Amino acid sequence: MGENEMKCLGLLFVIFGLFVMIGAVAAEIAWLGLCFGTVIIGIVLLFLAPHVLFAPFMIGFGIGMTLWESGLAMISDE
Repeated sequence: MGENEMKCLGLLFVIFGLFVMIGAVAAEIAWLGLCFGTVIIGIVLLFLAPHVLFAPFMIGFGIGMTLWESGLAMISDE
């Protein structure tokens, strides 16, 4: 692959990483709405397993940051 193709691919990685992070925030809002929409489940999860409440955000944001960082590395030739 040439240098320009790597920079274009890196830009696509950065854009896709941003979309994954935005999707993670949307999934977290939907998940919290589901959990606290049924009040009993939300309160039980809050006290017994609070890490489960933020699982969609942490998984999605971690994947998005990985894509973003690899895209920035491709763009900057590091």
